[in-house]
Formats: sequence, C-alpha cells, structure tokens
Amino acid sequence: MRIGVALVALLAVVALVGLDLDRPYVLWLELVAGAAPLVLLAWYFIARTADERLVLALAGLGTGGPDTTVRDALRRVLADPDLDIVYTQVGSGGGWITGLGEQTARPVPPMRRAFTPIERDGKPIAGLVHDRRLLRHPRRLQAAMDAASLALDNERLKAQLRAELREVRASRSRIIDAGDRELQRVERNLHDGAQQRLVGLALMFRLASRRAAGDLELTVLLDDAARELSDAIAELRELTRGIHPAIVDDTGLRGALESLAERPGLPVELEVDVSVSLPEVVEVAAYYLVAEALTNANKHANAAHVAVHARTRDGVLRLTVSDDGVGGAAPSPRSGLQGLADRIGALGGEVKIDSPLGSGTTVTADIPLAQTMLTDDEQRRMTALRWFVHENWDMPGEVVDQISDEDNLIAGKVMLLAAGGNARITEREREWLIGYLTAARDADWVIEAVATYDDSDTLEDLVQLPGIPETVRGMLYDAIRMCFSDGPLTPDELGHLERSAAELGVTRDDLDELRAIVEADAELRRRRFNTIVAPVLPRGVSGKSR
Repeated sequence: MRIGVALVALLAVVALVGLDLDRPYVLWLELVAGAAPLVLLAWYFIARTADERLVLALAGLGTGGPDTTVRDALRRVLADPDLDIVYTQVGSGGGWITGLGEQTARPVPPMRRAFTPIERDGKPIAGLVHDRRLLRHPRRLQAAMDAASLALDNERLKAQLRAELREVRASRSRIIDAGDRELQRVERNLHDGAQQRLVGLALMFRLASRRAAGDLELTVLLDDAARELSDAIAELRELTRGIHPAIVDDTGLRGALESLAERPGLPVELEVDVSVSLPEVVEVAAYYLVAEALTNANKHANAAHVAVHARTRDGVLRLTVSDDGVGGAAPSPRSGLQGLADRIGALGGEVKIDSPLGSGTTVTADIPLAQTMLTDDEQRRMTALRWFVHENWDMPGEVVDQISDEDNLIAGKVMLLAAGGNARITEREREWLIGYLTAARDADWVIEAVATYDDSDTLEDLVQLPGIPETVRGMLYDAIRMCFSDGPLTPDELGHLERSAAELGVTRDDLDELRAIVEADAELRRRRFNTIVAPVLPRGVSGKSR
C-alpha cells in the first residue's frame, strides 16, 4: 500500500513540474496523474490482505442459518472442501471428539493432509485437518483460526454436550445390562438352589405319603403339605421368571414371545419378523414390555383379542401390542409400563401408548439394536492391555485409554525403522515384533500394515507427528529389545541404533542406559529360564532360541 501511495505522489510531482513544458510526454504524465486516485482505489481492494478477507468472510458465522457450521465456512474461505475439525474432550480421560460428539483418534493425516492444533492459554482446544498446501500460507491459516475463534468455541461446546449425552446413554445402557446380569445370577441361584431343594422335598412328601397309607390322618396331613409345597414351587417359578426371563437365554426373542402368547388368558395373534441376532439386553427389554402389556390387557382392558408384532428395520426393533379393550390406559409414575419406558429409554429407545376410551390400547416401542456397552470380550481386552502396559513400563492403566490404533501403527513403524528396517532385521526379530503387537492387542489391520510395511517413511517425518516426540525413548527401547531378541547386538545393529537415536533426538547417554536395561532384562530372563524351565526339560532339549 505504501508503494502505491509513493508512486501516485511521484506521478503528481512529475506532472506539476512539467505543466509549463511544451513536450508531448507531459500530457501523458498529466493523464496518468489524473487517473492515479482510481488506480489507488483499485490497488486498495486488490491488495486487501488475506487476513482481512478471511475476517469478513467468517464474521457472519452463526448468522447463516441453523445448518451453517464453522467447518463449512472454513472449507469455503480456505478453498479446502475436505477440511475437518476435531475438538479436545473435557473429562473421560481426555482425547478427541468430532463435531457430532463421537470419540476419535488423535488425527494422523495422510501424505497430502496436515494437522494444525488450535491452542488457547497453551492448551489445545481443537485442531484442523486440512490440505498440506495451506502450510505455505501460515498467516492466512492463522487468520482463519483467529476469525473463527468464537464460532469454534461454540461448536466445541456443542460437540462436548453431544459427547456427554452419548456417554450418559452408554452409562445407562451399562447400568441396565449390569442389573440384568445380576438378576440373571439371582434367578439361576434360585433355580439351581432353593427351587431344586423344594422339588426334592416335594418328592420326599409323596414317598412318605405312600408309606403312611395305613394311617389316614397322617396321609391327609402329608398330602396337604405336598400341595402347599407344590404351590410354593409354582410361586417361586413365577418369581424367578419375573426376576430374569431365562427363556430368553434358552430360545431367543422369538421363543420367549411364543411362550407368552401360549399362556392361558386372551387369544394372542403373534407375528415375529426378526431376521438378525439381537443383543441380549434388547431381547430382555422386549420380553418384559410384551409381558407387561399382555398382563394389563388380561387384567384391566376387558379385551377379547390381542395382537403382538415384532420386526426389525433399519437397525431398530419395533414392538407393537394392540388389544380391543376399553382403552383409557395411561402410565402412572410407578406403574410397570412407566418402568419399562425408563428401561427402553436407557437403551436409546422410546415407548408410546395410544389408548383412547372405548377404542382399545396400542403400546409401541422402538429399541435401537446398536448398544454402546462393553462386552465381556472387550472388558477382558482392556484388562489385558492395562496389564501389558503396567508389566512393560510400570505405566498407569489409564494411559491405555489415550492410545489409538493410529498411534500403535506409528509406533510399529518407528520401532521397525529404528531397528534397521525390513532389509536389516532377521526373521526372529520380525517374529518378535509381530508377537509384540499381537500381545499388545493391536488391531488386526495395524499388525498387517506393520508386517507388510515398505519402509516408505523416515524417522524424521514420523517424529514430527503429534505426540511422537514425547514417546521416542519408549519406541527406541522396544527397537533395542527387538534387535536383542535373536542374540546380543551386532556392530551393524548397534551402529544403526545409534544413528536412529540421533534422528529421534535421543542422547548417547540415554541410548546407553536403554541398552543396559535391555541387557539386564535378558540376564533376568536367562536366570528365570535356568531356575524354572530348564530343570523340567528332557535331556537334550533346549527351550532357548538364542
């Protein structure tokens, strides 16, 4: 802008000086000087900085309608249609979330993408995944982030709220599932314990009654006791059925609903169109709902017929129970239907009751099939990971929650490259690496990617990725362990590890300390082998592979 003003001033001076000169170029200079204000105005608009244009473009965020998001605006002003935003999560161990509140790994962009964190008071609050070419224009990128700061805060709060709602729904589902499992345990204990004892006692009463056939008074007494006991067993069976429907475990939802339809009382028209396997917690909730609706129809509706329909569509189980009774049903705060509505609501579902007076009652429930809760296998996986992390590095188990599959992939690549790469490591070392990743419960695709890795990255590139500089000592330590798996370090291995340590920013003293730790571990393994394993091996058989 200063250059433009100086140029116009110079032209004006030249034109004024040449007013009295009778030369052809003077007229030309006067025309240029007269047009200078227009040139200056055009220059002003053309030379407006990218920062100012971005501020103007982003200033309207929040006024573009309910569907306008900060991501959409940034995609537009930065000309990057694939730009994405992630946000740091508060609580729950931290981590990253999408704008929809979904958990996501720390971004590790592919080759042509980049990740730029957005910080406030020295702490990351969000991050942009964008075209790597934008890094050539840091002022433009920073201006976009500054201009969108307030909008980013709003979007982050929304994402955090969505994440908390997801966690609330997931925790409610886990509570329901834990309660069902405990009730299932109680039901089994009653069935296998008290109920079986009572059945055995009833048999003893019948045997005693036969032996007391000559004593009429005693026979009558024993028969009465046997009947009372039979009634108690029937009541206990009904109680255990209410605690947990064992028939759901035995026959699935279809068989359980068929058993309800076959109970004495109203005739029930049953239609089940369920073609997929359902989570147990969904089947139990569906069974309870149909059982409660049929009980109400029998006791209160004065109905002559009930229809039950169950079908799965688009990831949802829909249940409909309709009767032709008097109607007027409404769930009270402590009613069975209200309790079931709460149970199904905890699973992300919904219960509706349509019961106009004189027109019957229809109870409809929609239950999502996808339930966010840890299965036994997943729980065991987390326990195994925490043990692995603690046993290897004495690290708190909570660290596991922060490690993503992408992190594991990068760590595997760094270990492989630091040990020399595919061209240098031995088959025994390769076997150690794959076994290590498998024992750490890495995802199958991560193990496959490392096993077929073509050494296309460099340590210099990998160490620039977020979170890697803080963990290079651990990965170098594992690389030394890998090299040591087939015997003491060779001069070639040691040389390569020294070069790798320099590239990773690890000092020679630290490398020596890591090497000493690995050698001490090897000596401890040798002593453990000689003390525990060697004495029980047959002669001539050695379990040592090195």
